[in-house]
Amino acid sequence: MKRRFFIIDDDSDYRTLVSHHLSTHWPQADIKLYDPLESGRLPDDFSGASSDVVIIGDKAGGEDAIDWVEQFRRVPRFPPVLFVGSGDERQVVAAIKAGADDYISRPRLNHQRLIEITEPLAGRDEPASSSGRYFVERKELANGLPQLKGFEFQRRIAMNELSAVYLAQQDSTSRTVVLKVLRQMPDQGGEAAFDRFLQEYELIAKIDHPNIVQIYDLGVADDHAFIAMEYCSKGSLKQRIAHGVGPERAFDLMRQMAAALGELHRSGIMHRDLKPTNVMFREDDGLVLIDFGLAKQAKLRAEITGTGEIFGTPYYMSPEQGHGGDVDERGDIYALGVIFFEMLTGEKPYNGETAMSVIIQHRQGPLPHLPDELTIYQPCIERMMAKLPDDRFQTIEELLAWTPTAAAEDDATQAALSKLRSRT
Repeated sequence: MKRRFFIIDDDSDYRTLVSHHLSTHWPQADIKLYDPLESGRLPDDFSGASSDVVIIGDKAGGEDAIDWVEQFRRVPRFPPVLFVGSGDERQVVAAIKAGADDYISRPRLNHQRLIEITEPLAGRDEPASSSGRYFVERKELANGLPQLKGFEFQRRIAMNELSAVYLAQQDSTSRTVVLKVLRQMPDQGGEAAFDRFLQEYELIAKIDHPNIVQIYDLGVADDHAFIAMEYCSKGSLKQRIAHGVGPERAFDLMRQMAAALGELHRSGIMHRDLKPTNVMFREDDGLVLIDFGLAKQAKLRAEITGTGEIFGTPYYMSPEQGHGGDVDERGDIYALGVIFFEMLTGEKPYNGETAMSVIIQHRQGPLPHLPDELTIYQPCIERMMAKLPDDRFQTIEELLAWTPTAAAEDDATQAALSKLRSRT
C-alpha cells in the first residue's frame, strides 16, 4: 500500500527533513509539502482526501496551528492529524483537545520516533511484528475513542508519547475511573521486562495509603496494556500553585507527599517522575500521588529500543537523574524539594530555554534561596535539594522528622548545613 502524507510547516528545511525521514522508510510514498507562509491558509473545505496522514507544525502561516487542527476536525472523514510542537504540556493538551490524533515534540523528533507514530496512523499492508516492534492496534469507535473490554470510554483527558489517558466507566462496578492505556508494548524479548513493570503496579495496587492513588485494575486486554485507577476530580497541584499556596499549607502538602513517597520506598518503589501534574486532589480535597513507575516504563522502552535517552521532567530532575546516573529515594527527595520551593514561591528554582540548560543548572547552579519572609524553610530546601545525594536527607523518615523550630536547635542539622554550604 502506497502511503500518502501532507506536511504543513512554516520552516522549509523542516518540511524537507520530515519528508526525508518518511521517504527513507517508505521509498514509494507520495509526500506533498505545503508552505503556509507562501500559500496562505488552507480553505475551510480542504478535506485532506488525497492523504493518509496530515502532519502539521505548531506554527502555520505565522498562526497558532491549533486553530488549523480545529478546522480540519470539522471536516467529515478528515485523515489522521499528527501535530509537531514544542513539547510544552499545555500545547500537548490543546492539540489533542483540538482533534490531533497524535503529538510529537519537535526537539525529540527523530527517524525512529516519527516512523513509530506515523505507521499506525497511515495503516499497514504487512504485519506489525515484521518491523521488529509491536504496536497497539487503533481500534476506534465512531467518536474516535478506543475500545477496551470491560470499560466504556467517555472522553480523552491527555496523551503523550507513552500513553493516552481517558475518563471511563468500569462496566463491572459502574464507577468512574481514569484509564491509562499504554501506547506501545515490547516484543521479541521485552515481555519479561514489561511483566516486571506490571508487577510493580500490582505492588502499588496493594498499598493502602491515603495519599497514594488507588489502582483498581491492570493488565493486558484487547492488545492494550492498561491501568485503571481512581478519578481525582479536584485537579492537580500545578493548578493550585498557579493560584498561590500559603507557606503553612505548602509545608503540610510537602509532608503529605513525603509520607506517600515513604510508603512507596518501603515497598521498594521509586517514583522517578514526581512533579505537580502527578499530584492530584480528590473530591474531599485529599492529596494523591499518581504516575509512579511510568518513568521506569520510559527507561524500559529505551532499553528495548536502544534509544539511550534521559526520561523525566527536567524542572524536577535530581542532578544524578539528569545526567543518566542511578536514582534512589534521595532523587525523589530532591524532586519533592523542587516542588516545595515552587509551592512556597510560585516559581521554579531553575529555568532555561532548553531542557539541557535546566539539567545543567540542577547540577552546577547555586542552591535556590527563599525570600526573607520564608527563610524559616531555607534549611529544609537546602537539605532536600543538595547537589550530592549524600548531603540530602537520606530517608523520608529523616525529612519528616524535620521541623522549623527543631532544626534551629538541632546540632546535627546545623553541622550538615555547614558542610553543605562549604561546598557551594
